[in-house]
Amino acid sequence: MKLYIAEKPALALDIANALTDGKPSKKNGYFECGEDKVTWCIGHLLKSVDPEAYNPSYKQWKQDDLPLNLFPLQYEVIPDKADHTRNVINLIKEADEIVHGGDPDDEGQLLVDELILFAGYTKTVKRVLISDNTPNAVKKSLGRR
Repeated sequence: MKLYIAEKPALALDIANALTDGKPSKKNGYFECGEDKVTWCIGHLLKSVDPEAYNPSYKQWKQDDLPLNLFPLQYEVIPDKADHTRNVINLIKEADEIVHGGDPDDEGQLLVDELILFAGYTKTVKRVLISDNTPNAVKKSLGRR
């Protein structure tokens, strides 16, 4: 299964429409488009853990602890987005290939990258840049003229 991950729900719908000629099947947190699926982020779905998760002594700030050693980065699910995040991570784990549809800026890249890393995904990841959300432009970006 190929999984498209969009940065926003509106872009996910545009991608799903392009893949199905306007007839995607809406499911819980994603669109089914034949054998492929399209899901989305809603802002950041993960956050960095607090410093004390790395070292309990970091709970009390002390100058002697500086600089804090917070690498490798550790993430946790943002509580009010847990249901959607769980759905996206399950889809990532099922995917044979991911098409990264984050916005073409640092934050858009990070939103999707951190989910892929958090899920432990190691298969193929491709990147699509969609800067025009009109149906023909989205199809062209996806290579479906």
